[in-house]
Amino acid sequence: MTQSRSEAEAILAYHEATKHSVESVRRGGHMLDFTNMPRPWKLYDAPLPEVPLPQQLTRTGVSVEGALPGDRFPVAGDSELTLSNLASVLQLSAGVTKRLRAGNGYMYFRAAACTGALYHIELYVVSGPLSGLPAGVYQYGAHANTLRMLRDGDFRAPAMQAAGLEHTPAAIVVYTSTFWRNSWKYGSRTYRHAFWDGGTILAHSMAAAHANGLWANLVTRYADAAINDVIDVDGETEVSVALLPLGAGLDAPPVDAPARLDMPVVPLSRNPIDYPLIREAHAATTLTGPSPVGSMEKGEGKDSASGGDLIPLGEGELLTRELEDVILRRGSSRRFAREPISLPALAAMLDAAARPTEPDGADAGEAFNDLYVIANAVDGLPEGIYRYRPSLRSLDPVSVSGTRVLSEHLDLDQPLGGDAAADLYFIADMPAVLDRWGARGYRTAHLDASIRAGRVYLAAYALGLGATGLTFYDDEVVEALGAAQGSVVTFLVAVGVPWRTRSAGG
Repeated sequence: MTQSRSEAEAILAYHEATKHSVESVRRGGHMLDFTNMPRPWKLYDAPLPEVPLPQQLTRTGVSVEGALPGDRFPVAGDSELTLSNLASVLQLSAGVTKRLRAGNGYMYFRAAACTGALYHIELYVVSGPLSGLPAGVYQYGAHANTLRMLRDGDFRAPAMQAAGLEHTPAAIVVYTSTFWRNSWKYGSRTYRHAFWDGGTILAHSMAAAHANGLWANLVTRYADAAINDVIDVDGETEVSVALLPLGAGLDAPPVDAPARLDMPVVPLSRNPIDYPLIREAHAATTLTGPSPVGSMEKGEGKDSASGGDLIPLGEGELLTRELEDVILRRGSSRRFAREPISLPALAAMLDAAARPTEPDGADAGEAFNDLYVIANAVDGLPEGIYRYRPSLRSLDPVSVSGTRVLSEHLDLDQPLGGDAAADLYFIADMPAVLDRWGARGYRTAHLDASIRAGRVYLAAYALGLGATGLTFYDDEVVEALGAAQGSVVTFLVAVGVPWRTRSAGG
């Protein structure tokens, strides 16, 4: 079940082949064919039993601060999973929150940010019997806010076996990526996006679970084919990317691993295009069963001072807005005002990013990514590049100088990067990750970064600020930040004052 060195080399080869540079972007030549644009929903070409979900969200009254994991505002995790709170988790993760008229139709926006608003992440539920929901395997139809039954009966046992779960959850949410829905715009780089967007949604799912008092635990190391068979996806054009067991359930009855149903699906577009690099990357990171991880090297902590003068952050602003309100009103920023944010606001967002993701197999508090900050306009903080030291709640200066021109350039020469008050880069020491976790660690490192970035989104919105994910020139970022050789960028989120809420004199 362990992965070989050749698989680690294969995933590194994928990463190298999909790096952005000034040269690669200029020669890209990828044109968007809107006549071949994928539909934003998964539609089955067969009638399925449907369970309508409540249209009214359960209001927990829990703030964003309280919904994030941590010791300052613990939330009990022993609530019963019901159709009502399951619906809240699904709706706050991938549900439709607003629609805007576009041409002769509408553009639908979802609860969590997604690259290009292409919404390639699907959610499935493998459930035991719940109050208001028969046991079954369901696909979440976000377009109609319903659960569509694929299998009638309790199939948690084969899913648990594939995931190596010791405790029986009430249900398991499975997150998948339908590659073509994203690769239509982003090509082979979509395999990264599968975990960027999957993790951003998972940040919402985990926060909603905490707010509803539900036990939830991130699972990344599972038998891919077995899970794909349970939810009836082909494992090639649509693949599972993560699992989230929810709630405590009664023992699941033993059942045989189910065969694929091959349920007919309405084609996404007239001519889906295959990207072999995506298939090769996925093959390199696939597991045949839940596998062990290597030992973690013990040594000097990552938060040991580098010799520079650490800058203490002080107390961050409290994230007091209710989670449901923040998610329902969120929207990625398309333009920032060149106005500063406060140091306590930055501290709050960094605190949110530092909360643990704790995937299966990880040691308590294990970090897959370091976090760097390019500060363009933060009151009380000189412009410059900093490394965040979470256990010390401090910033370690890398270089102190004007950064707006550099920020704009590194972020694919997009004005948003330079206009933002701060750009937050998640950086993984990929050789170390792969040595401990095998090629599957590539997925986990990206999920860890994107979940943390998803919490930055939530914190920013709770503070009335804006946030957006951006792409970047890979190697130039690593060099500018002074990160270790072999490090890779796993996520970038820019934060700042949204243009629409700029001060009257801005």
